[in-house]
Amino acid sequence: MIFAASFGETVMNFLKNEGWDIVLVLSILVIAFIGIKIVSSILTKILYKTKVDGSAIAFYVAVLKVVLWILTIFAIANVLSISTSSLVVALSSVALAIALALKDSLANLANGILIIYNKSFRRGDHIEVDGVEGVIKNIKLFTTELLTFDNRRVILPNSKVINGTIINNTAMSTRRITFVYNVAYESDMHLVEKVLKETFESNKLVNGNPAVSVYMSKHGESSVEFTVKCWVDTEDYWTVYNAMPQVIFDKFAENGISIPYNQLDVTLKMSPEQARGDKNES
Repeated sequence: MIFAASFGETVMNFLKNEGWDIVLVLSILVIAFIGIKIVSSILTKILYKTKVDGSAIAFYVAVLKVVLWILTIFAIANVLSISTSSLVVALSSVALAIALALKDSLANLANGILIIYNKSFRRGDHIEVDGVEGVIKNIKLFTTELLTFDNRRVILPNSKVINGTIINNTAMSTRRITFVYNVAYESDMHLVEKVLKETFESNKLVNGNPAVSVYMSKHGESSVEFTVKCWVDTEDYWTVYNAMPQVIFDKFAENGISIPYNQLDVTLKMSPEQARGDKNES
């Protein structure tokens, strides 16, 4: 009973002396938690209205949250009469320890910031990087997420992305497509060139400027090779790329242009013994 009374008295004295500080600290934490959520939401809406890239928005909001929480920590330290300089030293020591332990993650973070700042690509772009090709679904501070054309989700560390060769196929408004067609030697070459040029120029998705280029590019063993180069709007690239081979096949058939196939000539030779045997049998 004496111990219980003594403990209760100690708690009451603590609450009298430190109670208001505890209440104030808890109030600061609650206000900070709610306030940071509200401010982050407002900033997100403002940035979306100004058409800032989604990845950049996530980065700016994350930085804002970190800054506001650091200010909150300093406010609590002031209430508890903790020396600001001591707190700075403590936070610096913790930051250094974290930096050493998470150096690879921090490298990805730094590269993620560079990707967002440089705007090498953005969400929805079709890119090729480090042997992987796909459409960007998300750019985060540590990783970049791609969706391949066979519906595979690929997550690349940002350090790998920034240090690799990036080919952005949607960075420009137009793209060039190169087609190669082979025709038989007995075909009318002038007719082949005419059919190819007229067919591509009549396609509404093919741009007229620069003009369609058609030329004989190679003499093969069993065929003559023609190359066609045309420009299309980037969003029409795959439509034209996938459609034209069938269109040209049909046009060649309509105009009697032969598409060659590989031939293999086999010569059978008999040994002298086999030849003498055939003569004896006859």
